[in-house]
Amino acid sequence: MKSFLRQTAEHLITQHGFDELREVAIVMPSQRGALYLKTQLAQLGERPFLSPKIMTIEEFALQMTDSELMDPISLLMEAFACFKEVDQQVDFDRFVSWGQLMLKDFDVLDLYLVDPVQLFSFLSEAKSLERWGQEYGEDHPEKFITENTKAYFQLYDHLLEVYLRLKSRLESLGLVYRGMAYRRLVENLEKGIALTKNFKKIYFVGFNALSKAEEEIIRLLLKQGLAETLWDADEYYVKNKFHRAGNWLRNYAHPASQDYLARGPFLWMGKHLLEDPKKVQILGVANPSAQIYVAMEAIRQWAYTNGDQEQVALVLGDESLLDQVTQYIGEFKDRLNITMGFSIKKTQVFSLITLWWELTQRGIDGRFPMSHFMKLWNHPLVQVYVKHGSKQNPILDSEWLQSKLGTDSLYVSFETIKAINIPLLHHVLVNVESDFSEILGHIKGFINQILRSYPANEWDEEAQAIQQAFDVCETLETSIQDRFPISFKSGKILLMQLLQQQKLTFEGPDHSSRTLHVMGLLETRTLDFDRVIILSLNEGSLPGTRKRESLIPTDIANMSYFSLPTFTQADAVTSYHFYRLLQRAQEVILCYVQPSEKSNIKEMSRFIKQIRFDWKKKNPNLILEEPILQLGQPKVQREEHVNRIEKTGDMRQKIKDGLQKRGLSASSVSMLMTCSMKYYFSQIVGLRDEKQSDDDMGADVFGTWIHKVLEIIDSEIIETYQGNLDQVDWNDKINHLDDYLNQAIREIEKEKGVFELEKGFNYVLKEVAKTILENYLQASPQWESQAIELLVVEGSLETMVNISVDGETWPVKIKGRIDRMDRLGTNTIRIIDYKTGKVEQKDLKIGEDLMSELTSEDIKEKLFQLWLYKFLLGSELLKPSEERVDYLKQIQAENILIQPGIISFRNLGPKVLTENIEFSENQPLVAFLKESEQLVSHWVQRLIDPLAPFEKTANLEDCQYCDFKGICHREV
Repeated sequence: MKSFLRQTAEHLITQHGFDELREVAIVMPSQRGALYLKTQLAQLGERPFLSPKIMTIEEFALQMTDSELMDPISLLMEAFACFKEVDQQVDFDRFVSWGQLMLKDFDVLDLYLVDPVQLFSFLSEAKSLERWGQEYGEDHPEKFITENTKAYFQLYDHLLEVYLRLKSRLESLGLVYRGMAYRRLVENLEKGIALTKNFKKIYFVGFNALSKAEEEIIRLLLKQGLAETLWDADEYYVKNKFHRAGNWLRNYAHPASQDYLARGPFLWMGKHLLEDPKKVQILGVANPSAQIYVAMEAIRQWAYTNGDQEQVALVLGDESLLDQVTQYIGEFKDRLNITMGFSIKKTQVFSLITLWWELTQRGIDGRFPMSHFMKLWNHPLVQVYVKHGSKQNPILDSEWLQSKLGTDSLYVSFETIKAINIPLLHHVLVNVESDFSEILGHIKGFINQILRSYPANEWDEEAQAIQQAFDVCETLETSIQDRFPISFKSGKILLMQLLQQQKLTFEGPDHSSRTLHVMGLLETRTLDFDRVIILSLNEGSLPGTRKRESLIPTDIANMSYFSLPTFTQADAVTSYHFYRLLQRAQEVILCYVQPSEKSNIKEMSRFIKQIRFDWKKKNPNLILEEPILQLGQPKVQREEHVNRIEKTGDMRQKIKDGLQKRGLSASSVSMLMTCSMKYYFSQIVGLRDEKQSDDDMGADVFGTWIHKVLEIIDSEIIETYQGNLDQVDWNDKINHLDDYLNQAIREIEKEKGVFELEKGFNYVLKEVAKTILENYLQASPQWESQAIELLVVEGSLETMVNISVDGETWPVKIKGRIDRMDRLGTNTIRIIDYKTGKVEQKDLKIGEDLMSELTSEDIKEKLFQLWLYKFLLGSELLKPSEERVDYLKQIQAENILIQPGIISFRNLGPKVLTENIEFSENQPLVAFLKESEQLVSHWVQRLIDPLAPFEKTANLEDCQYCDFKGICHREV
């Protein structure tokens, strides 16, 4: 196989000989291609010679205009300064989130030689109204104008002015951004201004999708006789007008096209994809990791069959696979060349800095949540410092620290941290209101303390990542020096953006001698390989997601007058790189992950479908195989998981003890019917899930939070107004909802953990909670015309029922927790349960009769709960007054009507949801209680039935949020 770069090297030597090459410039898409072209020239050299000048097109544009590129952060700062001149109201905290998009758009406008005045005037209010009127057939499109659309148009009016001011400012500084250099080079060539360096010939090698500026640069140099183009094209996609891979080359290669980019005949158009013998395997695997095993086995097999001197490429469609690949590919280290950078996001220093941000922004009222502080302390890199870095106190393990901080505290104060006097921890005591330059100094100090503690003989990739993160901090510090003040929030965005762009490079001996290359698809430009493996050939990976980040609307970008790039062009670019990679390969393995309901992996790539239905027909020498993959499984004794627990004599005793101690409740009966194994773990064994330290609040915490707020409000009403709701100023309660929410979250911290309410999803939940509570507090006072007196909040009731079981008497506790009990009018006692979820009247509807409903296998838990409340309250009221709970001692039990009910915050329309809970019409309370004992007996008999063992549910959806799914091996 003669590679494209070998062919290029031979052409250059034929045209110029070795002596003249020093006067030649070669412009290529990437530095990697330049490196391998030099290798090919060296291999052809008969004697030492001076290499031609080889550079990327970006370097060419900068050098030929004598321009210097401005660094991204300084450019963003300059752009903000320009925007501030145009709009005094602009705030950097907001600008930093979309300023990069604006600069990217400016860059694209220049790359595609778009007239900014025409583009931004086309986005003005007048032009947009005209366009909308035509599009929607509206004679009066001005009706679309709102305050939001006015702000939208104002932004575009500002963008033009900012664009012009920024270019003027950069010109005065002698600096440029990329697109600005390209446009300047085009303008210079059009004016006849000579290049800053003289070359006998300039070759543009291996390009495909050129921007308008790049096309114009090459076209103007071709006219001057200075340039020559060398292309790597194939008739398979160029001569098929429907094939996207040839979208640009089709015009560049056609002499009659105005876009023709060649001087003389078009070099080169091959037929590799149409005629060359090739073997292609398409493999589908169950998960992303399985692809790596496929790749490793193929590389071993090829090395065994063909030796290790063939050029092999392992191309990662999903670059996040790199960290897994590096764990297995070490066996080929002597021939390995990893051209991809390892993202610093995957390193420990990135997670450490993320934890640092999370901790410091929680430093409210001079204290940190203990859980977040200990999470930072236990980080592996902090433990490096603990082990090697402290000379004052060498015993700094977690137990020592915990003894200093206290073992049962939710918070640790700044003063306590200062008193411990660990130098590293001084850098977490940050005032978030300070200017970011001061905060950045603390981050640098924090990282530097760890860096200095790293032993020289243990220096590894993590230490290198720490050094790189420190260098990024220094670069940012230089860029923001003597600028306007930057907030904690904006500084965090800037630093994290910079860090996410960083990659660790893999270093080793001369890469030209390496034969196994791990790379991304873009890195394969101009390179050829004997054998190729491509992983993650799924939609969303290859080609990538159809995501466009721009302030310019897609419909405007797509207009032929502007022809700005969109995701359609991005797909076509990927298509070219994919098929060009296959042109000279003898053997190819294409691997995709089979999508499933449990993953977010998309279907196989369209490229695979094109190969199946198009390429196979057009190349008779193509062998296409789709083998069924069978990965070897080690023969190990599989653990038998227990699926059922029989109700033996010992188990019956445990059930009896459980009924006496824990009792029956609405939730436990529902648990028994949903999954009896869950009932066993919870009610018999007494297992509890350990509280997790999650940043985002779960549904259970949210519900507890709402209940706690109402408990606080209702308790205030009982204390201040003796429970009389008609005396309450509800508007005052609504106005203080923020205070109630903050107080409630503090009161549940011990049980549920510490949550920050002013960021992320928790902030959204806080707003949802406020809306729910405000709606309820506004609506509920209007629901009843009679006076309401609160009797108790968060109370509990329980009673013992003696049940006959096989001649024995079993005492069974019946219990329930009450959110709120009140008296409506003079003789109605209501027990109210608050529900943050949606409950409807159909959930309480009684069919044939109450007993049938409450003994059904498909039990209605909410209806069972209403029965339970009436049973518990009725049982309590039949006791002598002195034996009752305190809040019921003054109630006259005669003629009292018991009304259990539910308030559903997501269904406030029906007010208090209730049902007539009785087994027969107009049933007296005593008779109701007697029949209720039969119901309790039914559930006890159901619970001890030996023919109904404790079993896992068959419905896996019920396992999703179960505390015991790990025990059951049902992690769904």
